[in-house]
Amino acid sequence: MSGELAVIAGSSMAGAISAVLMGRIANTRKLKKEKQQDPQHKTAAAAKAELASLMFEKTLAAEAITRVYEAAQYGRIDRLERDRLLVKYKHDLDILNEKIAITKPVTEYSELAEARNNLVSLLEDRITTLDRKLAEMAKAGAVPIVVERVQVMPIPDKISDDTETRQFNAEEKSIEQLQHEIVQALTRLEQVELDKD
Repeated sequence: MSGELAVIAGSSMAGAISAVLMGRIANTRKLKKEKQQDPQHKTAAAAKAELASLMFEKTLAAEAITRVYEAAQYGRIDRLERDRLLVKYKHDLDILNEKIAITKPVTEYSELAEARNNLVSLLEDRITTLDRKLAEMAKAGAVPIVVERVQVMPIPDKISDDTETRQFNAEEKSIEQLQHEIVQALTRLEQVELDKD
C-alpha cells in the first residue's frame, strides 16, 4: 500500500514538474515570436522585405476595391454584396496602412544610417588622401600646415523618443544638402590639386 502511495505521489510530482516546464517553454516561444514580430527587433533587410510585402498587399487590396466597384457598376454583384466586400477590403487596407506606418520608419532609419556611414567613410578616405598629399608637400619644402583630425560621432542603435525622431526627420534634408555640398567641395579640391600637378 505504501508502495502504491509512493508511485502515486511520484507520478503527481512528475506531472506537476512537467506542467511547469511546458508552461515555461510555451512562454519562451511566445516571447520569441512576439520579439520577431516587433519591427524594432528586425534587421534592416528583414524590415525592408516586410515593407515591400506590405506594399504589395496594399496594392492588391486597393485593386480588389476597384474590382468591387467595377463589378457593382456592371451589375455582376448587388449593392449588399458590394457594401460587404468594400467594408472587408477597406478594413484590410486600414490594417496594412497601420503596419506600413510602423515598418516604414525602421527601413528609412536603416537606409539613412547606411548613407551616413557611407558618407563618413568617403570623407575619411578623402581626408586621408589629402593628409598624405599635404605631408608630401611639406617634405618637398612647401609650408607645413597643421591638419586636425575630425572625430565622427557614432550613430545610436535606437531612437529613444519621439523628440529625437522629429529632430531626425527635420535634419534629414539638411544632411542630404550638406552631403551634396561636401561632395562638390571635394571635387573642387581634387580639381585644384590636379591643376597644381
